[in-house]
Amino acid sequence: MTDRSHHRFGVLDGWRGICAALVALHHVEFHGWLYFQPLIRNAWLFVDFFFVLSGFVIAHAYEDRLDSGRAAFGFVLRRFGRLWPLHVTILAIMVALEIGHAIVDIRYPGLDQIPFSGDRAPFAILTNLFLVQSLGFHNDLTWNGPSWSISTEFWTYIVFAAATLPLRGRAARIVAAIVLAAGGAFVLARWSRYGMRETVGWGFARCLYGFFTGVLAHAVWRSGVMRHVAGTAGEMLVLAGALAFLTFVPGDLAWEYAATPLFAAVVLVFAEEGGALSRLLNTRPAAALGRWSYSIYMIHMLLLVVLFSGLQTMERVFGLSVLTHRNGSAALDLHPLVLDDLLMAGFLALTVALAALSWRFVERPGQRWFNRRAERYALETGDKNT
Repeated sequence: MTDRSHHRFGVLDGWRGICAALVALHHVEFHGWLYFQPLIRNAWLFVDFFFVLSGFVIAHAYEDRLDSGRAAFGFVLRRFGRLWPLHVTILAIMVALEIGHAIVDIRYPGLDQIPFSGDRAPFAILTNLFLVQSLGFHNDLTWNGPSWSISTEFWTYIVFAAATLPLRGRAARIVAAIVLAAGGAFVLARWSRYGMRETVGWGFARCLYGFFTGVLAHAVWRSGVMRHVAGTAGEMLVLAGALAFLTFVPGDLAWEYAATPLFAAVVLVFAEEGGALSRLLNTRPAAALGRWSYSIYMIHMLLLVVLFSGLQTMERVFGLSVLTHRNGSAALDLHPLVLDDLLMAGFLALTVALAALSWRFVERPGQRWFNRRAERYALETGDKNT
């Protein structure tokens, strides 16, 4: 069997960037033509693509390196450094904005929500700081809503290290991944009212299901069997299947569970990078989008908070009426509707631009700082795998 341990997955990074952009568009309440397209309305499922892809990539990078407690500690430290710096930066900005809301409310009363209450309560600041906001401490999303998934993913990294460390044989690790993936799906099916739409209640189980399905997908890829189905035809087939699924299936809570194995099939086929679609995704723009994907995912909600808070403040201060209020949420409905689509495209462009900046000035410096701590720890303990 050919050693593929040093393979890099540029195409999968491209898909990560595209899916992050679609998740961002899913949350944009600009009710034009684009907003109501099935691919946009059902893009919430791409969070499960992220879970599967994360399991695949983490297994590839670390499965054979976690051979000691010191290596496991270094792994967890590096993963914390990958997630936390950007997360805590956005949290700090949102807290500052909430202080601003409190000041404005003193002069112009009428906010729909009392500052620092509900999903922005002080206790939620603490749970977000420690990345436990989605482990049952709250009944709803808090502060930066999309961060629920990184909360569950960080603790899933710890489960991965704990499950991998004591198991030396590859077969035993595959069995453990099967148990954890199946266990996550079982918990969702048995106890969650929302199934694959779960976030802060049983979101950890949802992450386990996706992540360890990705670990299993990596075991299949590592065997080399996917070489026989890689190529343009295979890529077109799985992409068509994913698009059909995202168009017609969401809304059926039972069938939504099939998204995870379907995304695993997409990852497996495109990991081979053997077809025409892969060549399109192996371009510099796709690589850049993939590089900025985490920032796109994390920063878009902050931009929406700033935008809609500003519009709501204008309504109260100047008496303007620019938003449509339905069921406790605000949306922008312009006429003609094409203006909403143009604004949505502009919002995405701004999100990507700011994501590029946050990657350069927040993500990378923070990640390097934690990586240096991990490297220093490795030198002090003499562990070359940390």
